[in-house]
Order: sequence, then structure tokens, then C-alpha cells
Amino acid sequence: MTPVVCIPFQSKKFHWGGYNMNIINILADINLRYRNTFTNAQKLVWLNEEQRELFDILEIDSPPYAFKTVADQKLYPFPDDFDVTKIKVVTYQMNDSNDFQEVPVLRNDDNQFIDISDLWYLIVSDTFLLNVPGGVPADRTVYIYCDADPTEVTEATMDLEPDLPTKYHEILKLGVLERIASARKDVVMKNNYAVDKQEKVDNIIWESKLQEPEWTTPIDVMPWRASNYGRRCWR
Repeated sequence: MTPVVCIPFQSKKFHWGGYNMNIINILADINLRYRNTFTNAQKLVWLNEEQRELFDILEIDSPPYAFKTVADQKLYPFPDDFDVTKIKVVTYQMNDSNDFQEVPVLRNDDNQFIDISDLWYLIVSDTFLLNVPGGVPADRTVYIYCDADPTEVTEATMDLEPDLPTKYHEILKLGVLERIASARKDVVMKNNYAVDKQEKVDNIIWESKLQEPEWTTPIDVMPWRASNYGRRCWR
């Protein structure tokens, strides 16, 4: 099998007004809003838990994994540390004009026919199987977008920014504040922080829903058989 050529992807973090919102600054703002005597080590535990939850709730993506196709090669092994369960979307370069198309996925347990005249991909163990009508051409780019996992923050890395995008830092702070208030048995403040946080999360999710297509195309994968009258009947 010909080695796969992987394409490095570099992401950049931007700072509004040159202000670096690192973990030290985030914790300082948290302490200013709600006085407490908890150690930084304990607050980092809560911050890491909150950040992991937000990555799942907000469906934050990691930089895409990309590779170039090889002529007539359908199988492309993943790196050893690649988590196939986190794959969200796969796109394929259709032509030399850099037009990309989303590639539908087929699953091993799908009760459906496989049509080699269609574009699709399949995950077989730790290998990516790509089907392109007419055969896989050479030097076409495939992007695989996955859910991201945040890097664990420690006291040694408090001078760095969290992986959570800057626009979500206020939600992160409210989540940590809610946990601090809960640990102090301050029901009123805990509820206040929880309501503020949930409102911001709901607004972000709602805005993302508005950007989605209004109508989707359903895919029927239920078993079926044809009747004698040419109609579809369930088994």
C-alpha cells in the first residue's frame, strides 16, 4: 500500500486588543466576582471538567485531519492515536478547481446496498475506505473533521490560553463560578450562575441551528420488501 501523504494544519489564536486571556487572567476574574478560599489546584479541576463539558455541548471541532489520495487506492490507514468515533464530517476534493463535496458515510451494520457508482466512505477497523465513482484519482485532498478534546490545564500551564475559543470564555467562567458556589452551599448564587450560563449556551446553540438548512433529506435504512402490487411493505 502506498504511504498516505498527510497535510499539516495550523491553527492560530487571535487576541482582541492584544489582551491575552490565559488561565491566570480567567481565574483572577473568577476570584474577583466571587470571593473564595479554594486553591488554584481545585479550581483547575472544575475548570477542566467545565471545559470538557462545553466542548461536547457546543460541538467544538478540532483542526481537520487531511490526506492526499493515491491513484486507484481505496484504503487509507489512520494514525495510531486517531479516534474514529469522533468523526463528524468528511469532505472530498472533486476536481482541480478545489470544489469540495461532503462524503456520506456507510456503516458496517447498515442494512442497505452498497453502490460503487456513488461517492461514500466506510470505516473498517483503523482504516478509511473511500469509494469514488470510476476509481480514486491521484492527488485529491480529503478533509476529516472531528470533535475536539481540550488539553488538560495544570498549574504549570496557567500562563497559556485554554483550548476553548475566546468567545466562550464567559461561559467557562460562569461554569466554574457555579461549581464554587455549589461547593460553598450558596444555593442562591449557584442558581444565578447556572441560569446565566444556560442562557448563553442556549443562545449559541439556537444561533447555530439557524445557520443549518431548513429542510433535511431523510435516509431510510429500515428493512423492507416489495409487495405484489409494486408497493412498499414493512416486514
